[in-house]
Amino acid sequence: MPEPPGDAATSEKPDPDAIARIRAEHLRWLESGGADGARADFSGMALADVRFPGADLRRALFANADLFRADFAGADLSGADFTGANLNRADLAGATLQRAVLDGADLSDAALGDARMEHASLVETSLQRAWLGRAHLEHATLTRADLHGAWVGRASFDQANLEGAMLVGAEFPGTSFRAASLRSAYFGGVTLIDADLSGADLGEVRNLTRMQLDAAIVDERTILPPELGAGHGQASATG
Repeated sequence: MPEPPGDAATSEKPDPDAIARIRAEHLRWLESGGADGARADFSGMALADVRFPGADLRRALFANADLFRADFAGADLSGADFTGANLNRADLAGATLQRAVLDGADLSDAALGDARMEHASLVETSLQRAWLGRAHLEHATLTRADLHGAWVGRASFDQANLEGAMLVGAEFPGTSFRAASLRSAYFGGVTLIDADLSGADLGEVRNLTRMQLDAAIVDERTILPPELGAGHGQASATG
């Protein structure tokens, strides 16, 4: 098994008692509205394989931390800061990441099925080969994010910003992109079977083919690239 990348791999891993103390202080901080305890700050720490399933870590700080294979399944991470963190192979299935900041983070091969990520920021985040089945990313910002080879079945990107995103080889069966911005996104090899593009902005997208578009749902509000024109794809869209 290769070592996780990044400078965090050279940091000393805190002992379990220290982690428990940080979590206890954070819970007091949350319950007191910031009047007592201390906000959890794991920034830059080496936390590979750490286990936080179901934890309440709202607004915790994990910037540039090494969280390789970390277990956050079902955890509440609303408003947490994961800027630049290594979350390669992390388990975030069913986690709540609403309004979390994951800019520049490495979420490649991560499990994000059923995750709640509404209004999250994932600018230039790597989601290569990530599993995002049924994930909620409504109003999320994924500009220039890399979803190369990701599986994103029946997820929702309604009103999300995916401008300039790398979607090559990703699969989006039954996924909703209603009113999302996909301008300049790269669609090489993307699967869009039953994907809902109603009202989506597909202006200046790259490598989108007529065959891909015909498998999706579009409506009169969908902005298509000039070379594909209007009137292709399924004529009706839900809603």
